[in-house]
Amino acid sequence: MNESEFRLRLEIDDTVLQIWIKQGWLVPETTDGGPHFRDADLARGKLILDLVNAMGVNEAGVDLVMDLVDQLHGLRATLRDLTDAVCHQNPDVQEHILSELYRLERQSRR
Repeated sequence: MNESEFRLRLEIDDTVLQIWIKQGWLVPETTDGGPHFRDADLARGKLILDLVNAMGVNEAGVDLVMDLVDQLHGLRATLRDLTDAVCHQNPDVQEHILSELYRLERQSRR
């Protein structure tokens, strides 16, 4: 979606959007027609609005939350890649990895 549609859907003005982009909370795709916002950007915008308006989180808090969200997404992508890599291994290697995971899980419960 373009910038105008994005602002309309979130009911924010241009100044707010520019601050969010400057802070790095949103990183729209750059196209010949200007910035392009994805559904993920819209979800991030809604989260920012909830943090600021509903929860009263300040700018530093939003920075922290958005950084943690980005880390979480990065870890999920890494885990997905690792899972795919394990699935492409021989069954005996897969079984060895699973048994090691179970061992570590039991150990961490102690």
